Amino acid sequence: MRVSSWGLLVLSISLAGAAWAQGDADRVEGGAERSAEGGCRRIRARINLSDGTIAGNFGLNGSVVFTRDGQGTAPATAPATSSVFSGLLAITTAGGTLGVRETGMFSSRTNNPDGAVLASWGDSASGTGVFEGVTGDLFFAGQVVAGALLVQVTGELCRP
Repeated sequence: MRVSSWGLLVLSISLAGAAWAQGDADRVEGGAERSAEGGCRRIRARINLSDGTIAGNFGLNGSVVFTRDGQGTAPATAPATSSVFSGLLAITTAGGTLGVRETGMFSSRTNNPDGAVLASWGDSASGTGVFEGVTGDLFFAGQVVAGALLVQVTGELCRP
C-alpha cells in the first residue's frame, strides 16, 4: 500500500493530537492539573467573546471579562475601523482568577465579509487561588467563526 504525503500529514496531525490529549490527561490528578517540569505549561485555550467564556488547559475554564483602560489611534494605513487598546482581562475559574494585562489591535473590518479580527498579547499581572504567583505571556488571535468572535489563546504560564 502506498501512502501519499497528504496521508502522512493527516496521520501525523492525528497522532500529535492524541499525544497532546494524553499528556493533558496524565497531568490531571484528582480533578486538579499538576504543573509540568519547572511549573510551566504551553497554553492552548479558546475564548468565545460572544458569550464571555474560556475553555482550555492549565485550568482555564470559566468566564472572561475585559476592562479597557487605555486606547490609541491605529496607524493611518490600518483599516478605518481599527483601534489599539490596553486593559485588564480577568479570567475567572472554579480554582481562582487570573488577571492579565492585554494590549493589542482590533478591527471590525466594516464591509469585509470575514468580519472582525483581533491580535494582542497579555502579561500575567495577578492571580488568586491556583493562579496566585502565576507568570508568563499569552498571545491572542481572534476572528469571527459562525457568527461568534472566537479568540485562540497560546503562550506559556508558569506556577511558582
